Amino acid sequence: MKFKKLGTVVALVVSAVVLTACGTNDKEKFIKDSAILAKSSTQKFNFKTDDLKVIASGDAEAYAPIINGYLSSIKLSGKSLTDGKNAQVNMDISLAGQEIPLEIVTKDTNAYLKLETLKPILDIYLQSSGDDLSSKGLDMTKIKGKYLDLNAISEENGQETEAVSSLDAEASKKALDKAYNSLDKTDFSKEGSAITMTLSGDQLAKFVKAYLSELPKKSRESFDDLLKDKDFEKTLPEVIKALTITVDSKNKTSNVVLKFTGKEVQGYGLGGKLSYNVTYSNEKVSVTIPSKGNLIKSTSELSELISNSSQFN
Repeated sequence: MKFKKLGTVVALVVSAVVLTACGTNDKEKFIKDSAILAKSSTQKFNFKTDDLKVIASGDAEAYAPIINGYLSSIKLSGKSLTDGKNAQVNMDISLAGQEIPLEIVTKDTNAYLKLETLKPILDIYLQSSGDDLSSKGLDMTKIKGKYLDLNAISEENGQETEAVSSLDAEASKKALDKAYNSLDKTDFSKEGSAITMTLSGDQLAKFVKAYLSELPKKSRESFDDLLKDKDFEKTLPEVIKALTITVDSKNKTSNVVLKFTGKEVQGYGLGGKLSYNVTYSNEKVSVTIPSKGNLIKSTSELSELISNSSQFN
């Protein structure tokens, strides 16, 4: 199984659990509280990778310390907003001392990335591109207000991203309800106002497969190879040790921890853990969707815009 595919699947399922639900025992309360938190207009989040380690052998072993150095330096935090119709995510990524802000707005299943926020990355690329002329970066008067149409771009690069982005909340909720049937009440525990779902790697594999099997055809097709993979329920537990998700509707928080086994699969593996913490609140929110004239819908159009916006000494 490819790690890219595994990462996409697990991220999809974790997002579904945290952001959608239906809805007494602890299992039912966990589902109900998830739904309450998901309706919040504002969600402040923090993603931690400092406890994550890459394990490798053979030719890849020499690169593990370099990769782990980058992983330990990654900091990601931000805020997601929704006005009930549209949504916006603002995040700050810190990588090896470089600060990168990002802004994405969504309407229904469409997602748009604000190009202005990519300026630090694009400037570095232009300055190190090896051209005869030294670049001074981008002329922001030409790029200001422009957004990258992520769905349109994904169509140029395969259907997996587009199929996932086309999954609406109701379809995800329906699939998730079916997947919960594979879990027992003993997989949930309560401490104070917090309810925690704890799944081993084996349980998570069954949960993921149950969820994907119930997706609409358009979304499910991207994962047909995984659904037909007889080794999936064996391979995932070799990579992931456990998943815990804690929701607390009283304190308006949720916490996701994904623990890895540290075992090598096909020459490399992951050890340690990832964590994702969210604090929820309700504030007055207004999200503006970019006009069609400000959308960049192809990589060639993006390249032309960057070229025309480049400044040289």
